[in-house]
Amino acid sequence: MIISSEPLIASRGCGETCDHVFRGSGNESIDEIQGSEFDVMQTFDEARDNHDKYAVCHFKINPKRNITHEQMLQSVSMLAVEFGFDPDTCTIVRHRKAKAGEPDADEHYHLYASWRNSAGKCLDSSYMRVRQEKISRTCEVLFGHDIVKGRHQVAVIRQLRDEGKADIADYIEAHTPDLYEPVQSAFTAIQHQSALRQGVNLGKLRQSIRDLRITSESFSEMVEGLSALGVSIQKGEKANTYIIVNNENNKFLGSANRLFEMKKGEFANLFEALQQGKDTTFALSKGESPVNASEMTGEKILSPMPQVIPESTLLSSVPKLTTKGIPSGSGVSDIKADHFAMTDSMSREQKASIAFQNEEANRKASVEKETLANQQKFADDLLQMMSDFDKKWKHVLKEPFSDPNSRNPVLIREKHESILKPLRTRYHVERQKWFNGSSTRKALQEFNNALKKLRYDRDDFKALDILNNESDFLYCLNWMADFYVAGRERKLREWQTDNSVKSYLKAKKDFDELYNYIQKTGDVELLRNALRNPVYAFQQMRKTKDIEATMTAMNQSRDKAISIEKKKNVNNDIIPVYT
Repeated sequence: MIISSEPLIASRGCGETCDHVFRGSGNESIDEIQGSEFDVMQTFDEARDNHDKYAVCHFKINPKRNITHEQMLQSVSMLAVEFGFDPDTCTIVRHRKAKAGEPDADEHYHLYASWRNSAGKCLDSSYMRVRQEKISRTCEVLFGHDIVKGRHQVAVIRQLRDEGKADIADYIEAHTPDLYEPVQSAFTAIQHQSALRQGVNLGKLRQSIRDLRITSESFSEMVEGLSALGVSIQKGEKANTYIIVNNENNKFLGSANRLFEMKKGEFANLFEALQQGKDTTFALSKGESPVNASEMTGEKILSPMPQVIPESTLLSSVPKLTTKGIPSGSGVSDIKADHFAMTDSMSREQKASIAFQNEEANRKASVEKETLANQQKFADDLLQMMSDFDKKWKHVLKEPFSDPNSRNPVLIREKHESILKPLRTRYHVERQKWFNGSSTRKALQEFNNALKKLRYDRDDFKALDILNNESDFLYCLNWMADFYVAGRERKLREWQTDNSVKSYLKAKKDFDELYNYIQKTGDVELLRNALRNPVYAFQQMRKTKDIEATMTAMNQSRDKAISIEKKKNVNNDIIPVYT
């Protein structure tokens, strides 16, 4: 959650802020939860009459995940206690609009609090940013949200401990990576507004660049992909500084390394290496295993892991894998060895034989248990690999009308006809009856409601008699089926042309190829690399496939040459017969 605030000067009036909060065109919906625009205007009038510098403090509550009404009120109450205003007299407005990269957070709140309360005391505005961050972090802990790293995280933790909230401070500290490294925003609010005036949404641009970074195999490919976004990289005025500019007017949009979410020195080194023609292929990140010898030479190491068993059938397959002396069970932990008992009447040779059989049964049970445990681990890692990919692309909108049947005019027509025809027939039946006016009117109302629900109440159909004329009815069914299909096809095309979707489809194609290859070959090492760095694992898979294809082609050429040589030898061994 991010909470920001701005004191609004009374003499400047509230026209501009109210236009944005109460009538902002970029929002899908605007809901006045408490108070109204009139209350804000009245607060400004009172502040001018009292010759106050500030009229209200405008807070913006921007959660990373949508919060409930009760959680919103709790956040407002914490702000009121912290800064000293009355939560019952403030104005609260909720905006709903999609945010790039945050599909679970399409709501944020605007809060107007009077700068001077009913007792005449001004709002406590000292160290507001630090105190706002403290409330933001506290709300994240209370609501179970991910902890956001703010600019004043260390000061917030210290303040919470001073207030006796050590448990919240410890939680924030434990869940803040790189706590003591400075935070750099991808762009400022001024840069965001400046870019909007150029027709560029920096939030969506940052998400597109993030998608590009995920799907690119090298820094050079990542930089080349910027042209599709209508932007490019230029050297900044300061040393080792690079900026993103709009290709249309060559105007500054933001810092390149911040939009790419990379460190300044790292970005500068990669860009200079690209200018010098060096290889900029992404490698494994720090702490990940290097390429092994088999990957360098192209030799394939056969994994001891057997072919993976699907998770749905893993446990049910245990009885099939048991051998004599190993009873079947419901899982890996149930595999135990049966032992033969010894008696005092047995000879030494018989006891030795039974001991050997018991030892062999233990060995088989141990091998079976380890095999199933490995299979379970392999299946779990595959599921984790799929889950990690889905999390990276959760911001991409779901494909609209992905089922081809939903875009089939014949099926749509049949569905509409199955809804409307019985209602239409019922109306005609009821109309033929005597003294049945109420049932006829009810049947007519149901038919009209169905037409409205299916959007048949169009001006194009006003001249047609859908209810009584069969030809008009069939014409409307055909026309609306084509109309539905055209609209759905258009939405699907718009989805496919989105830059984030294009990046997702490319990444999904590569991921599916990698996933199917790992599942088919049971390559444990490649699966581990895929969990750490999917791009690197995909590169290794492609190299292995190229080597396998080369070896296959060489073997085929060799077999063909041997076959030709054999045919020559057979022909040379034939002795001619003269008659």
